[in-house]
Amino acid sequence: MTALATATPLAVHRSRKLIPEFRLHRPRSAAEAVAMKAAAGPGAVYMAGGIDVVNRVKSGLQVTDVIHLGAVAELDDIEEAEDGLQLGALVTHDRLATSPLVKAQLPALAQTWPDVANIRIRCKGTIGGNIMAGDPSYDFALTALAADARLHFLISDDSTRIVSATQSRGATRGALLTAIILRSGSALRLVFDRSLRPVVTVALGLDTVGGRIISGRVAIGCAYAAPLTASLPLAEPLPPGELARGAEQLAQEVVAGLPTPLADHHATSGYRLRMIEVLLRRNLTAAA
Repeated sequence: MTALATATPLAVHRSRKLIPEFRLHRPRSAAEAVAMKAAAGPGAVYMAGGIDVVNRVKSGLQVTDVIHLGAVAELDDIEEAEDGLQLGALVTHDRLATSPLVKAQLPALAQTWPDVANIRIRCKGTIGGNIMAGDPSYDFALTALAADARLHFLISDDSTRIVSATQSRGATRGALLTAIILRSGSALRLVFDRSLRPVVTVALGLDTVGGRIISGRVAIGCAYAAPLTASLPLAEPLPPGELARGAEQLAQEVVAGLPTPLADHHATSGYRLRMIEVLLRRNLTAAA
């Protein structure tokens, strides 16, 4: 066997050729990160675990500056808040799944999250990045919508803006998400159904007072171009038994008000719409 006269060059993955040169910044605080992004201009992005940002850059997203948040220690705490649980935006999915405080206060989250993604993503991906990506297949964004979570953003004048997860889209452009507040205990019931992913995922959040369900939200993933939320059409507070008996009608009313879902290689629009109704009816009954 004769040796090749010239060495064969290593193949370069095509997507990596699309990554532009960029400046890397490593802030030590949230305020410093916000100041860096404001100074860098519109080509700057925040990066935490990096899973979503790296994929977008490999797909051609033009980035001039990356503000890496790994050294901003105050953003990865999990602690009790006055009316719920405060989760730092840099909390990873693995910490969410294994936190004793989450297990005690939000058992539905702790039970669901060991099945989310794979171990690499759970250990690197952050819940804040999950929300800010706006990807319809991401799970924690659905949690925030179903729970009507409060999102804390730091803006360039060092003030904090607090918005509901259901009203946050486009309201805080350029700001840094620092924390997510979820109500805990008996005031909120959360139910997740990922059994038909990637066709559709459903998260259900029910608000209760005195044992009666006063309002609720359905968050739908995988079926639309962005996570979608809808309110439960409750005319009056319901005891759990009545909610269970009316689950079919409630599910039908919610689905009747939804836009047409996506049609792709996973499912048709009609199939997705029917499965949203089935999962919603099933999980309303389970929650009750």
